Amino acid sequence: MYNCVILIVNKFNMKTKLTFTIIGIIMIIQSIAYPLFSDIAVEMMFNVGEEAKNVLILFQIAVAPMFFMVGLMLFLSRNTDLKTAKNLLLAFLIAYVPAFIGFYNLSASPLTNVGIPDFIPDIVMCGLALFTYLKPKS
Repeated sequence: MYNCVILIVNKFNMKTKLTFTIIGIIMIIQSIAYPLFSDIAVEMMFNVGEEAKNVLILFQIAVAPMFFMVGLMLFLSRNTDLKTAKNLLLAFLIAYVPAFIGFYNLSASPLTNVGIPDFIPDIVMCGLALFTYLKPKS
């Protein structure tokens, strides 16, 4: 199976426009969902008292504009040239390094109920960005 995946990766190139569209839309949806479902998400993900839950809800609402900003920038950059697209993808990948470190620390904490499945959208976006960076097609 591993050899099959390598053959597929070597055979296909990914259009940067499609990658920016997919990642941009996912991040814009996240920016809308975070404030709307912050109460439910905090209740499910964290084992903390009421005061900490209120702070976490405020944090969810506070980070939503960052997801919107990055998602909108990527979505609006769909028609950029290949060199600029690769630079944007590289910046996106570099920014995800500390994010994944944070995800690991979050999942290892006894105060949380999170694991790998909770980070699937981020893993998909990062994998898509890496694949497109390595095998771009204008």
